[in-house]
Amino acid sequence: MTHNIIGAVICALAGLLIAFGNYAFSRRVLEKSPDRLALATVGRQIIQVGYLIAVYLVGTRLTVNPFYLLVGAAAGMTVPMLFFTKKLVSFNESLAVKAKKREEDENG
Repeated sequence: MTHNIIGAVICALAGLLIAFGNYAFSRRVLEKSPDRLALATVGRQIIQVGYLIAVYLVGTRLTVNPFYLLVGAAAGMTVPMLFFTKKLVSFNESLAVKAKKREEDENG
């Protein structure tokens, strides 16, 4: 039972890294070309689903119950992503404010 919990914690930490990587990727896309953010979302989903598939396949090969690993991985990706999404929205709003201010300065 202990190895199930340890495996879930390890998968949750790896999920945190996946969530941070997705946040950094989305922020970079938003800075460089905001019109491609929808395409970046597809890439993020592919990474997340790929991670869950990898966790399941590794869990079936080990003596660990894959259920615990999947719960840890899903929680590790979801909970931090709430925070990272909030940061991404506020960053997007600050970009919109800067663009509006620049437009007003150009118009006089």
